[in-house]
Amino acid sequence: MDLVNIVYRYVNRFINSEELLALLKAIDESSFSAEEIVEIDKLLDEVENIIRTVPIEIDNEERNRIASINRILSTLEKVKNNKENNQEVLDTVKRQYDNLIREKKKVRDSGPRYIELSKSLTTNKTYISYCQKMNPKELLEFITQYISVPMPPRIDQDLFDEMVEAGIKEDKREALWRLVFNYVGRNKDFTRVEDYFIEKRDSYYLTELISIEDKDLNMEKLEKKIKNTNDEKFINDCFERIEKLGISSDK
Repeated sequence: MDLVNIVYRYVNRFINSEELLALLKAIDESSFSAEEIVEIDKLLDEVENIIRTVPIEIDNEERNRIASINRILSTLEKVKNNKENNQEVLDTVKRQYDNLIREKKKVRDSGPRYIELSKSLTTNKTYISYCQKMNPKELLEFITQYISVPMPPRIDQDLFDEMVEAGIKEDKREALWRLVFNYVGRNKDFTRVEDYFIEKRDSYYLTELISIEDKDLNMEKLEKKIKNTNDEKFINDCFERIEKLGISSDK
């Protein structure tokens, strides 16, 4: 699983190519077969060659990341310069500002190098083999280690539903919410998760779910489901939260 995690972190741009190489070199090969080790060593050679020969060029993803950081920095700058703020606020803002500056300076892979490395990593036979070995429960745990990523695994509705059932079996509500968050806008049906949160009378997770899938949601249908519970406390809790979110079938 170390290899799968490393690849996932790189593809989703949590680490750059130098960090990728260091992590691949640190993999404990004692848990792999001789054939798998050959594939991992082959991958290491490919990664080293790509780092050596393929340049990093700014792509749209990286431009958007930097633009987003700049917008936040601009807002924090105004707070920093407002002398009316107390020292506690100024200290907090300064820490946030400094952290963002460090994040902005961090070298991120993008452009040709990111494309070539992603292709090499995701087509490696050992990586593919370990991905295919994961059952729905393991895959659910793997995906939901992050709240949301730009590149979640490509899956069909059947596998998505199997992961949902694995989460329901162990009442993993946070994992179910995160699973939906990872696949919003990717043509997935989240009805089973919605119904489960209603069944459990969990107004918190239900309305958090509503907030992230707003654009894909049949709000009128969902409101009817909530009302059909005839649970006055649950209904009131839900609609109070929905009102705060500014989402309803009347919009």
